[in-house]
Amino acid sequence: MPVRLTVAGAADAATAAELRRALQRWLLRETRAGEEIRDDVVLGVNEALANCVEHAYHAHHTVGTMRLQAGYDPAAQSIQVCVSDRGTWQPQSARKPSDPRASRGIMLMHALADDCTINAHPGGTTVYLDYSTNRNPLGNNAS
Repeated sequence: MPVRLTVAGAADAATAAELRRALQRWLLRETRAGEEIRDDVVLGVNEALANCVEHAYHAHHTVGTMRLQAGYDPAAQSIQVCVSDRGTWQPQSARKPSDPRASRGIMLMHALADDCTINAHPGGTTVYLDYSTNRNPLGNNAS
């Protein structure tokens, strides 16, 4: 039976740290994922949370909200995470090419997750990260 986590709060650095710690505790307590996979999940989710904090509400004059939802399905040997906000997507073209942070977080999310999907729409952005808990030591999914 799948196990779930849902946490939310203000899109600020302190809340991002709280959500990350909640995810770490949940992964350790509720999943059978190895340490390397748990670390990949936390790092990928941290990048998604950081994007909410840094970019989602950049054009707004108030702090918005962000939500982290995670699910672990032991039968499917998978962890799914969804990070969402109600802010405004900042297209890559809006960032200066010389900006050292430009698209690195998105590239990292894609590299760490088995699947990364980003849905941006006028009402906010949702990042879906899927991880297999059945990986061999080389980082590839086991057959």
